[in-house]
Amino acid sequence: MNYNRLRWLFCICLALVLCAPAVSASTNAYHMEALGEFAATIAMDEIDFDYGDSDVVLLTDAGRVVVDGQTTEKVISGITKVSGLQNGDNTLFQINRADWKDLWFYFYNRDTGKGLYLVPKEGYFRLTDAAVESLPPENAFSTIEVVSGDIYQMLEDTNAGNKTQEVIGADAFSLLSLANAWAYGAPYDLMNAASLHNHFCPGVSSGYILAKYVEENMPLTDETSYVVVSCPTWCKEDIYNVLWDMTPGKGGVDTSAVFTNEDQTYLTEKYGIRPAGIFVLWNSQENSGKGIALGFRFDDSEWTGPSWGSKIYQTVDMVQNLNNPGDYVEVMEEFTVDADLLAELENPLNNPYEVVGMMD
Repeated sequence: MNYNRLRWLFCICLALVLCAPAVSASTNAYHMEALGEFAATIAMDEIDFDYGDSDVVLLTDAGRVVVDGQTTEKVISGITKVSGLQNGDNTLFQINRADWKDLWFYFYNRDTGKGLYLVPKEGYFRLTDAAVESLPPENAFSTIEVVSGDIYQMLEDTNAGNKTQEVIGADAFSLLSLANAWAYGAPYDLMNAASLHNHFCPGVSSGYILAKYVEENMPLTDETSYVVVSCPTWCKEDIYNVLWDMTPGKGGVDTSAVFTNEDQTYLTEKYGIRPAGIFVLWNSQENSGKGIALGFRFDDSEWTGPSWGSKIYQTVDMVQNLNNPGDYVEVMEEFTVDADLLAELENPLNNPYEVVGMMD
């Protein structure tokens, strides 16, 4: 074997590799970061805010969606570089979306009630570096629309509210509910949970109120943990994923396969409040715990405004009333839990309310 020839070929190949430009990775990152800079530049001009303005929030699915095979997290870097908006300041939230969904940006100024909705052009991601470098920011987007975003302003001028729905389209409820909840005081942890849920609704607010009620009335110790038997299920379950780290993979939230609408109606009529689940404070060292069945009472006033305003309005109302859980939550029953009872409660083939004797 000619080892000198092999060494010569290896050196040639190594030189070619080292000298070759890293086209795809640097180009992808450059395109994405530049897009974020373009979006922030336009937003600061269109809805009038300065660097790091605490009255402005950005909602985007950048970092969640994939465009032309490219991940989009570098867009966030570009936005923060130009605008100063960032998650650590409670002014930027990445909204959960399937990775095949479209990329968009929604900047909202709560001081003026104005929002800016941006959607990039499909062709932008196929431009050369040189073309991106010389591109006017507005030419990167197919949609640049300033809208009325404050729920109260929209209800006063329903034509403007209707226009906002048309401009944003299918994502209108998601973005308007999140932006308004943020504007009217939703705390950071609740915003994070709603971002995972991908919209803000009374159901998400109810989960937060229930969780905080449990934390206050059954506080954790080093030896205890929570178990949630969630019947019936609604949007509240995504709160426990974030606040209590209860995910489908790790467990902690159980549901019943046999709990019916008729069961829910029976309990609501018996206790005068809708059942919202059973919460157990479990001590694994002592193999015992305390359980409470909680009910939740939503505002049942009749809505007379446009359909797009109902849940947003109710959400804002609940966000402003988070410190008054007694307006919503009521203990239906309390009971002691041992290992056998816990196993029965977690068995999906059981009605948990029957297990604790509430269906009699």
